[in-house]
Amino acid sequence: MVIKNTFYYIAKYITISVILIFGFSNCDLEKEVDLDLPTYENQLVVECYLEIGQPFVAIISESVDFFAEPGLPFISGATVTIAHQGEIYTLDEGIYFDSTGVQLYNYGSSSICPANYEEDFTILVSDGNGRIASATTQILKPILIDTLETVWMPDDSTKALVFTRFQDPASEENFYRRMFQSGGNIGEGKNEQDFTTTDNFATSDNEIVYGTGFDFMKGDTVISTLFHIDQAYYDFKESVQSAINSNGNPFGQPSVIKSNIEGGIGIFTGLSYDRKMLIIE
Repeated sequence: MVIKNTFYYIAKYITISVILIFGFSNCDLEKEVDLDLPTYENQLVVECYLEIGQPFVAIISESVDFFAEPGLPFISGATVTIAHQGEIYTLDEGIYFDSTGVQLYNYGSSSICPANYEEDFTILVSDGNGRIASATTQILKPILIDTLETVWMPDDSTKALVFTRFQDPASEENFYRRMFQSGGNIGEGKNEQDFTTTDNFATSDNEIVYGTGFDFMKGDTVISTLFHIDQAYYDFKESVQSAINSNGNPFGQPSVIKSNIEGGIGIFTGLSYDRKMLIIE
């Protein structure tokens, strides 16, 4: 999981930095240094994405220290509920998948997430050992893609790029996740682009355009997905990416994961999106 990797990177950079500092300040490169590392306190890790028309699913695990085996251990026996408009939905422990059939979750429910863009959703997790985690979010209204536009390379008519155009609502600050895939089925093709961004790139008439390289040929199938995300999810994704990007730099400042989970780490957010598919002709 990406959260586990982030904690791994942060701990690794601190350790490497300390070792190198001692190494540069001492001529005896074989000198042993004992480091008194603080005791790490494991935390609940919650990852839950609300998708209208899909069952509720969540990953409930716990963070581990630097020296632990790779992977985030799943939490068994937790009580997981999602509250919305007076209804309480209980997520049972088991094996569940998201709408793509790719991502595995260890808690879920047959109840379907209702279509509501106005009222809060609240998740509450208790592991039975006194640890409680919670978060509140809303599902944002999707912002629709206007067009997918093909542009052929001027000096090579066999290669094309694709522009994704849409209108950014001017009345509010917006955050987006852009995914662009080549291939006929979601999750099965090559992921060409996947990044988060803000509406700072909107033109004077509030249009935003995302482009690709000249990577496509006639007959190729491409899928453009535009997620309208909240700031909490944007900050979470950006902080995770910052931790990953600092890999290999022992003097880089360790990154802090920005989370909206009270009493734990992770993200609870809605996924609203528009998606268009194009066969290049």
